[in-house]
Amino acid sequence: MTTNNPKTSELKLFEFGTKKKLILLICTVILWIATLITIFTSGFDHWFLASFNTLRTDALSAGFWYYYTVYALYIVLFPLLILYFLSFKVDKLKSYRLVIFLSIMTTAIGTPIVDPLLKDFFAILRPWAAYSDINSLYYVSGFSFPSGHSFQSFAITLPLIICFLTNDNIFKRNWKKIFLAMILLTFAITLAFSRILAGVHYISDVLAGIGFAIILMVVLTSLLQWLLSTGKLNLQNEKWYAILFILILFMNTIFIR
Repeated sequence: MTTNNPKTSELKLFEFGTKKKLILLICTVILWIATLITIFTSGFDHWFLASFNTLRTDALSAGFWYYYTVYALYIVLFPLLILYFLSFKVDKLKSYRLVIFLSIMTTAIGTPIVDPLLKDFFAILRPWAAYSDINSLYYVSGFSFPSGHSFQSFAITLPLIICFLTNDNIFKRNWKKIFLAMILLTFAITLAFSRILAGVHYISDVLAGIGFAIILMVVLTSLLQWLLSTGKLNLQNEKWYAILFILILFMNTIFIR
């Protein structure tokens, strides 16, 4: 068994019991059922996407959603990485270190699974390639299903959202944390659905991407808690694990479609 020093042995994740897991699994099932409904309801994906064509012709609206969908992810991701490394030195951030580590790990592991593995497996054409009447704000290479940005927006934020809403021995819920959780949730939802407003994804792509982020986070959170409880995770090497995940994340974020 690995022996951690006192500083690392104090690190813990938020409480993640059966009730939370069940709620998140139910959310995933609902999202994936909705995904199947949108796919197999003839013409629904196209109709829903085409209904925003007018919005994409307005210069002000089109400009806002273009910059939001392209750059918003980095506005959250890069500060989060900085906060992670600051947490080694700043005591107030220390208790959140493993939570941020979980966000990094979930995103880094899931991104290459989404793109290229799942995208190439399902091989669903982008909207503008399948329908000539879709006026996408910009053009992205590769296939459409599932949405990588939708996955990343929830993979990055969901561990933090759950942490801020948790009230246990380590993390104490208050109105400030609830407010932060709502901001992060709003960000994740708007970024995911901005892919539709930009005309680069169907709603089925977005729902599937969110669902995959939730289920992967549940699996990795459970795994990380088991490793911590059994002493099989050497937290003295945590920073190196994180650097490896960050390198993977950067490579995939640059090429995410």
